[in-house]
Amino acid sequence: MIQAILFDLDNTLYPASSGLDREIDRRMTVFTARYLGIPEKEAHVLRKTDARLYGTTLQWLREAYGFHDIEDYILEVHPQNVSSFLSYNPKLAGMLSQLPYPKAILTNSPIEHAERVLECLKVRSYFDVVLDIRFNQFRGKPYPEAYRRAINMLGAPPIEEVLFVDDLPPYLTAFKALGGQPLLVDEEGKHTDVGIPSIPTVLDLPRYLDKILS
Repeated sequence: MIQAILFDLDNTLYPASSGLDREIDRRMTVFTARYLGIPEKEAHVLRKTDARLYGTTLQWLREAYGFHDIEDYILEVHPQNVSSFLSYNPKLAGMLSQLPYPKAILTNSPIEHAERVLECLKVRSYFDVVLDIRFNQFRGKPYPEAYRRAINMLGAPPIEEVLFVDDLPPYLTAFKALGGQPLLVDEEGKHTDVGIPSIPTVLDLPRYLDKILS
């Protein structure tokens, strides 16, 4: 059974090929390099190795390096002009409108970025709540408490009856370990060996639901 659906935001509600998340990633590397006083190539490597142990680059900088200028970081790494990367897709709105479940966004991005993206995609009204990194006291996915808070906001259905849709296998693996149902959005087919069911785009979600519920 499915009683509720959690959705990631970036590279899930919109295609990874849009380039928006790559721009955010680039900005994070630039910020990290400047803060640590190291070359950008070294910062990139550290973000892809050390930072992954903390869930987000921000949490890594906070815990490992005592970083505290959170608002400056949020402002710098999330572009204002999301419409340069994204556009309204009526198929997305149509798909979400037909899903007969409570729905929430669970993102490690700040609410400002989430609201800009949802407004650009014209789908904000289809989600009961948007749960951002501040809501989770900057300890978002893959920390178990982030998922539990989100499920409570959806009316506290049993976690095994909650579907979580995301593009990053580590976040889905953590959700699966708690007993939830993970679904990977894998646009480029890069993650074929992670033991998690996948779809190419979020628009394929209804077909996946039909398959598992039939």
